[in-house]
Amino acid sequence: MLRVGRDFFGNKDDAEDVAQDSLVRLWNYCERLDANRNLEALAVMVAKNICVEKFKRRTLTIVELPDDKLGSEADQADAGIISTETRELIDEAIDTLSPREQQLVRKRYLEDHSAEEIAQETGIPKPSVKSMLSMAKAKLKKRLRR
Repeated sequence: MLRVGRDFFGNKDDAEDVAQDSLVRLWNYCERLDANRNLEALAVMVAKNICVEKFKRRTLTIVELPDDKLGSEADQADAGIISTETRELIDEAIDTLSPREQQLVRKRYLEDHSAEEIAQETGIPKPSVKSMLSMAKAKLKKRLRR
C-alpha cells in the first residue's frame, strides 16, 4: 500500500496517508471479507482507490468567471491572459505523456468522453482506461508542480 501511494503521489507523506487510510478501510470491512480472497490484491486495489479519491479532492478546477463577476477591463484582460497561459501549460504537460496517455486524457477531459465510451472506442477494458487515466493525471500533476 505504501508503494502504491509512493508511485502515485511521489512522496513519503502521501504514501503513508494512503497506507493508513487503506488499512482503516480494510479493517472496517474485515468481517465481510472472504477468507479465500487474495488479500494482497485487495489491499492494492483499496490503496489505488484511495489514491484516486485523494487526487480528486486535491485537483483544482479552473472555473471561468462570468463577465459581470470580473472587475475592470484590465481585470478581464488579465483573466484572459492567465487562462491562456494556464491552457498552454496544460497542453505542454499533456504533450509530455505517451501517445496512448495523450489520447486517453484528451478524450476524457477535452472531449468529455466517459471511461466507458473511451473503452468502447479504443478497445481497452474500462478498468484499464480508469487506471491509465489515473496514472496520466498523476504525471500531469507532478509536471505542473515544477
